[in-house]
Amino acid sequence: MKNKIFSKKIVKTHIQSQRWLIPVCFGLSCFLNISAVILFIIRGFDGMEKEWVFSIGADIFCMSVCTMLCFSSILNLKGQNADTYAFVNLITNTVFALFLDELCWLVQGIPKLRVINITANVIFYSIGLVLIYLFWRYIRRALKLFDMPMKIADLFLSIMLIPSMLIGTVNFIYPLYFSVDENGVYERAIQWDVSQIYLSITLTVIVIAIVFSTASKKDKFVAISFIAIPIINQFVAINVFGLSTQYAAVAVSIVLIYGVLFADREKAMAARGAELGLATKIQANMLPDIHTFMPEKKGFDLYASMTPAKEVGGDFYDFFMIDDSHLAIVIADVSDKGIPASLFMMASKILIKNTVLTGKSPAEVLQAVNTQLCENNKETMFVTVWLGILDLDDGTLISANGGHESPIIKKPDGDFELIKTKHGFIIGAMSGIKYKENTLTLEPDTKLFVYTDGVPEAENLHEEQYGFDRFLSVLNKNKAADPKTLLSAVSADVHKFAQNRPQFDDITMLCIHYKGHP
Repeated sequence: MKNKIFSKKIVKTHIQSQRWLIPVCFGLSCFLNISAVILFIIRGFDGMEKEWVFSIGADIFCMSVCTMLCFSSILNLKGQNADTYAFVNLITNTVFALFLDELCWLVQGIPKLRVINITANVIFYSIGLVLIYLFWRYIRRALKLFDMPMKIADLFLSIMLIPSMLIGTVNFIYPLYFSVDENGVYERAIQWDVSQIYLSITLTVIVIAIVFSTASKKDKFVAISFIAIPIINQFVAINVFGLSTQYAAVAVSIVLIYGVLFADREKAMAARGAELGLATKIQANMLPDIHTFMPEKKGFDLYASMTPAKEVGGDFYDFFMIDDSHLAIVIADVSDKGIPASLFMMASKILIKNTVLTGKSPAEVLQAVNTQLCENNKETMFVTVWLGILDLDDGTLISANGGHESPIIKKPDGDFELIKTKHGFIIGAMSGIKYKENTLTLEPDTKLFVYTDGVPEAENLHEEQYGFDRFLSVLNKNKAADPKTLLSAVSADVHKFAQNRPQFDDITMLCIHYKGHP
């Protein structure tokens, strides 16, 4: 349960830890691509066989193609997910293998560069093993091979990868896979077939996985071609010394993956975008309309806003009259984002409002709603809630806090400051929880500001949080402003602080200016 409670933080940390991957991989691919061209120009054509030149040309061309695919993944911001990271990782390792292949041919036949030749080939064999394993991982992900036999197969291939790479390092001292003579000429050793054992095992596992996969025929075809093209190339070029285009063939397979699987993904994203657009409208309609909320007996000014991190969010606010003199104010934050959070948000909002209208106190409302949300909550989602009921006649505010952020208050002649009260447990995570109430009397001309953690936890490009010091500072700079202007000032300051960093969490705020007995 504790892991579920902090799942929001864990997901946030995981996503942030992956943000650097694509631009770094693109930068590395560009560097290797440019270096490959420069080294080829420096080396020149002297003493090179035509097969070597062809292999080098194929390597450089395919490196350029892979770099372009990596760049397209950067441009496709909305489509970036775990599959994209796996794809970019595959691309980058292919670029590295292509670079090493070119380097091996550039130093071929140069005695003084014999050590570089040996080192490049040892790394070349090692990166080849890594690339084979990444092939398997990507196919497993693409075909959704996550049952127990495939998990065991993945563990087996992971374990086998380590000794296979260690065996390759033997070539530094003994010609196990290859040898480089005193003239700097590379030749395969008698035991070269040993280097193909891991490849053979992995291909066998992949073939078995494809046969028993329940994926579509198109996805199976792509997966088969992904391994078939390099294998066919291997048979064609195996007896032609100097023609090493196996990783160029891999690059062709990567282009095929990008063209087929990513095209299907774009279609699915377009359809999902239409659905999310409709969900956004439905969610917006669930929130109360400030412009039409004009009770006959008025003694306050109120404004609220919600800016979701995704098309639909998990935050919500609500305000409604219980009777002629009591106003209910709610602000809440669901533990996740997207469609699941939106559904849980709607259920929570309806339950809270309906329970408040039965006449229960804030603590009783949270207890009742918590009990109902805990029933059949198999996804173990939860929501933090602050609920207040304000008596407009005398300014008495009775509130209860279910794991939510502390409200901020500004008294008539004072500054904005946090209201330090004890928080209850989150809603929907554990049944049988009881909640305490806090009573506060609002003097005329008092402002109450409630919000979700998307405000103080907003981050800039340096991963610094907005924090409460900045939050209170901007509030106090605008303490004479009406609620709408106040929310706009905070929103603008958060945006300025974030420096255009993508918003991770929903940002929801509500401010009420209590003017006294109407």
